[in-house]
Amino acid sequence: MYYCQDCKKQFKNKIIIIETHSLPSEPYERFEGCPHCKSTNVKKIPVKNCMCCGARMRGEGDYCSEACRKRGEYLWAKERSERERWAKHPLNLAIQEVERYNKETGKKLSYGQYFAGVR
Repeated sequence: MYYCQDCKKQFKNKIIIIETHSLPSEPYERFEGCPHCKSTNVKKIPVKNCMCCGARMRGEGDYCSEACRKRGEYLWAKERSERERWAKHPLNLAIQEVERYNKETGKKLSYGQYFAGVR
């Protein structure tokens, strides 16, 4: 969708405006513009989609319905708890330890090399 800033109307498709400047033949200037007032002062209206189901939205907000809002908030909370759980996982803590050691010493040891030789 497009919006004309001169006549304030919305429309789906722009038109081609050809300006001849009284020349008998090409080259003519070609512009895209509003089909109502022929203005070239046209902006594209950004499309907004529901964050849960992806449906195209007309109004404000992040979700198209109350059901999508509840589902979206549930999924965000689930993702957040998974990230928090992974942050405390022993394997993740071991990987962070190896990365910290490599950064401090300037080495590039793998997880296995670190635990076999250093620790």
